[in-house]
Amino acid sequence: MYKIKDYEFKGFKLIAEMHHSNYAVLESEPGFGIKYCPHLDFADEFCILTELDHKQIPKAHDYGKAMMYKDGKDVLMQNFIVLDHMSSIDFLEYFKKILTENFLGSLDYFLKSFISACDPLGYIHSKGYIHTDIKPGHLMLNKESGKVCFIDFELVIKKAGLIKGFSKDYSSPEYEGLLQMLRNPPKGIPEEAIAYNVSLDDRTDIYSFGALIFETLTQKKWSDTKTPPREINNLIPQKLEDIILAMLEKDPANRIATAQELKQRLMEL
Repeated sequence: MYKIKDYEFKGFKLIAEMHHSNYAVLESEPGFGIKYCPHLDFADEFCILTELDHKQIPKAHDYGKAMMYKDGKDVLMQNFIVLDHMSSIDFLEYFKKILTENFLGSLDYFLKSFISACDPLGYIHSKGYIHTDIKPGHLMLNKESGKVCFIDFELVIKKAGLIKGFSKDYSSPEYEGLLQMLRNPPKGIPEEAIAYNVSLDDRTDIYSFGALIFETLTQKKWSDTKTPPREINNLIPQKLEDIILAMLEKDPANRIATAQELKQRLMEL
């Protein structure tokens, strides 16, 4: 039995390999989860989550730093955050599996879940934030309701704010452009000016979401192929391909701009 502060749990799994943060469901309160890491402070994520109130986004209940014990013995000092446990089912992996087994028979359920994800995404954006880290493991599925939950708010930023990290394969071109400028800033230009010059907004999350949906339907990474999805899987309806490619437009001006616009287009399929 592991324990941090008064929180007890048995096993854990790695859900965010990039940050080496572990996650476990609490033993005494299975409706709660704990995320912990020796070197990653969860203070910012806790503060952001306390500003958000949506059924498809976890509430944060506690955070801090404390010793982790195993069977009463000291293990390691850990930063931790206690959250609502939303689900243990990864959206991408679940739908990759069932769509492979029966694509046309599972498509309606997939679309229902795809549409449901637009609500929390739009809510995040309405509060002036961008998730910036939409990728496998950060969208979880409630299999009974078919609704998608967004988790892992470690890299969330204010719109036009400075980025906190980088997720390969799912980042938008403008996100990568901002990262490149921050790595090699023009002389005499402060970081804040660079951020406002690139102006990250809702559309960077739309692109990342599109890359994840592309992979779900094709079993291929968009960053590797940049191929229309029907060329890989001709069972994908043409109108759905049009939406996915509109999410993945390189120029943000040509991209689906908001989660509400995305939801509307999906509901018209």
